[in-house]
Amino acid sequence: MTALVEITERQMREAEERARKHVTENPVALSAVFIPEDGRLSIELSNGASFAIPARLIQGLEHASNEDLEEIEITASGTGLYFPAVDADILVLPLLAGVVGSRSFMARRMGKAGGASRSASKVEAARANGARGGRPRKVAVRSEEEGLVLAKK
Repeated sequence: MTALVEITERQMREAEERARKHVTENPVALSAVFIPEDGRLSIELSNGASFAIPARLIQGLEHASNEDLEEIEITASGTGLYFPAVDADILVLPLLAGVVGSRSFMARRMGKAGGASRSASKVEAARANGARGGRPRKVAVRSEEEGLVLAKK
C-alpha cells in the first residue's frame, strides 16, 4: 500500500515552476490528431510549432487501421502519445528528430528501401553481372580441416 505524502504550498509552487520551465525549454505536445485523408499524424507543440508525419511510418502504428488511429491520448507531461486501440506509446521528441522506432525497426526499413532502390549505377552493375552469367553460385567444397564448406565458384 502506498503512503500519502503531505506537500507544502511552497513545494507545490516549486514543482509548478519546474514544470513551466520544462515546457518552455522542451517542446511538448498540446494536441495530436490523425488525418485519415492523407494518413498523417499532426502534432501541435507548446513552442508554437506543429508537424505532421505519415502515421504508418511509426513503429507500433504500421498495421493500424484508420479507426485505430482516431483515439490519441497525450501523456500528462506532454512528452508522449498513446494509441489505446493498438496499445502503442510514442515519444514526441524522437519523432521531431526523425526517429520513428527502435534501431532494429529503422534498420529493417532502411534495408528494405535500399534494396528496392533503382539507381543508374545499380542497374548498370546488375546488367554487367547478368552478362557474366549472374551471381556466382555457391558450391560445396571439401576441405580436409573443416569438412564440407560452401564457397563461391
